[in-house]
Amino acid sequence: MTSMGSLTRQISQLDISNKKPGATASSSTRPPALKQPTQPNVTKLLTKFAAPNPFTNASNKPTNPSSLRNQAQATTSTSSKPALTAQPSIDIGSYDGGLELDNEKRGERVYGEAAEELALDSSVSRKCPTREWTLHDFDMGRPLGKGKFGRVYMVRTKAEPKYIVALKTLYKSEIVQSKVEKQIRREIEIQQNLRHPNVLRLYGYFHDEKRIFLMLEFAGKGELYKQLSKLHRFSERRSSRYIDQMADALIYLHGKHVIHRDIKPENLLLGINGELKIGDFGWSVHAPGNRRMTLCGTLDYLPPEMVEGKEHTEKVDYWALGVLTYEFVCGFPPFEDRNSVNNTYRRIAKVDLKFEDKEVRLSEEVKDLITRLLRYDPQKRIPLTEVQKHPWIVRYRPKGVVRDSAT
Repeated sequence: MTSMGSLTRQISQLDISNKKPGATASSSTRPPALKQPTQPNVTKLLTKFAAPNPFTNASNKPTNPSSLRNQAQATTSTSSKPALTAQPSIDIGSYDGGLELDNEKRGERVYGEAAEELALDSSVSRKCPTREWTLHDFDMGRPLGKGKFGRVYMVRTKAEPKYIVALKTLYKSEIVQSKVEKQIRREIEIQQNLRHPNVLRLYGYFHDEKRIFLMLEFAGKGELYKQLSKLHRFSERRSSRYIDQMADALIYLHGKHVIHRDIKPENLLLGINGELKIGDFGWSVHAPGNRRMTLCGTLDYLPPEMVEGKEHTEKVDYWALGVLTYEFVCGFPPFEDRNSVNNTYRRIAKVDLKFEDKEVRLSEEVKDLITRLLRYDPQKRIPLTEVQKHPWIVRYRPKGVVRDSAT
């Protein structure tokens, strides 16, 4: 089987956008992510930028099932471009039969109002309808992980030009048991309309009698949590660049009236160029390990207003960004008490913030940013636009990257 490093190099040679050769990416504020490939008219599979959805119906109306090959040929014929050339073969790994095994012993068919609520199909979406999809449209590859409601697999579309995505399964009966039908529907519909280079794309979704399937952007470098666990903590340079990307993504989300509410390393992925991707919007729980107790796993990132049962705003994400910064550079959350949930509650409510670990020497700049994010009063937390201008962020920002809000 091809190694992840080899796979990453192969994927990075592809191009999934439908733009003309030489066209710039959608964000004018970022430097070009990749050198243009030599193959003419090859579509970019994974890029540093938010790629256009290759599965969207241009007419914005539901259509009969048709192959991506036909869509591609229609595009090239109208623009007088040469036909799509063959793409390099990418090894998606061996399928372990997990979906079939799971489906035999897991989940039940749902009926009535719940069935209607969970009959989710992006081909009939009002805003961004896609072509119609079924499980038979994919070649199944290796497992990528497990979520609360099902498995995730690397898959490739059978139709040309054979796009690679991560296919995530959600079992309807388990969603009903958790009483989150409306939340699932809302979060899926929200994420499909998000377009940001640091937000994992949801290209489309479909369902059968027992399951919902989500077609997600494949994050080529995997789970950020695994790298943090392996290294224990990140350098300030690496941490600063991640927090810069997080702030940019959160500004975008809040501008769309989306509050994430669950920022933590377990919900972050890394794209093909190592860029951070927010990868969980409430319809699943990504749990690669049992590093924290269930309650503490959520509690570590909760702000005082949520711990105390008060109303909250988008500024809960400001607090979580401060906790994330601390964990990146220190290797553990600032208010964690593994021996007592109540002590964790108290430390959060008192904002009992300490920088006393003798093994970690932090710069005054990062301490300042963390302290300004972790304020008890939400209104006193440093705005995200100011986070992008903070000396600790600006110091490590790569040359050529300009933030609109930071100019």
